[in-house]
Amino acid sequence: MAEQNKRSSSAAENGHAGGKKARANVEVKQEEEEAEEGEMSQEEESAKTGPLVVATAMDDPQIDVRIAVGLLHCHACLLPLKPPVFKCEAAHVVCSGCRGQHGQLCRRAAAYAHCAELDAIVGAAKVACAHAPYGCDSYVVYGAAAEHQRACPCAPCSCPDPGCGFRGSPAALLGHFATDHPWPVTQISYAKPCKLAVPLPRRCHVLVGEDDRAVFLVVSPSPCGVGVGAAGAAVCVACVRANGDDAAAAQYKCKLWVEVPTNSDNMVMMTSKVRSSDLSGGFPAAEQGMFLVVPPELLHEVSGETPILSIRIDRAAAAIAKPTTPRARSQRRLHFTMC
Repeated sequence: MAEQNKRSSSAAENGHAGGKKARANVEVKQEEEEAEEGEMSQEEESAKTGPLVVATAMDDPQIDVRIAVGLLHCHACLLPLKPPVFKCEAAHVVCSGCRGQHGQLCRRAAAYAHCAELDAIVGAAKVACAHAPYGCDSYVVYGAAAEHQRACPCAPCSCPDPGCGFRGSPAALLGHFATDHPWPVTQISYAKPCKLAVPLPRRCHVLVGEDDRAVFLVVSPSPCGVGVGAAGAAVCVACVRANGDDAAAAQYKCKLWVEVPTNSDNMVMMTSKVRSSDLSGGFPAAEQGMFLVVPPELLHEVSGETPILSIRIDRAAAAIAKPTTPRARSQRRLHFTMC
């Protein structure tokens, strides 16, 4: 009897423990289901409203927004705002240059307050370069966008060949010259002469700077219209770019000379600054800038030798262009689309 009671008691204990275990399993299962439901609800909410971005001090999230362009311009001079930014008593936002002069337009402009918050926005608002369709991937502060565009190496140029409507950056134009036109392309090293036959076998010869991939056209206008006679020739060099006049753009100078290899005494030489052209008007004309005149006596040497044109291009000492910061592919940058 005692043994039977003992068995009953053990069975009851086992049953009680099993019940606890079952209830624990049910509770764990319920918690897992609730967690899954919570994750699903978060995913659904994210699908509706977009991914949630957690801001941290080390990785400040950036977004694309649309904003009226007038909000980023001075109320007085209408130029893009640059820090420091001020606000008059009538809440007109003006640049530092117009501070104190805004009174001509606003009778309540006696006092101005510095807008530190706007300084942060104006100093961080960036836009894509206007030459993005031609290969520039830079994002620049809106207030400095015009300066960047004037010096942008991707500013488009035109193919000078009559009837060809190609337009692109100098780099794209170089590929176009090599593939769509029979113009020879030669890579050169600065401060070292490059030798070509004269007159040029083709109307132009393309040179490419080894260091900066600058594109130059060596052109021999034909017929020659610079007063050397139909039997003479003229040679000029132009840098293919749309922003050569900008102070930040690289500047070049060149030395041209033509001689017969066996008669160095019979030679013509010229040194000049290399002009720039976007080629929108076609091939550079000798009459429009500096050129080297090759007289008929040199072209038609008695010995029958072909004259050699030597071209040496140097970068000017102060010709260091201001670098631009390309858009980092691993970061999302803030830029404004102007309305």
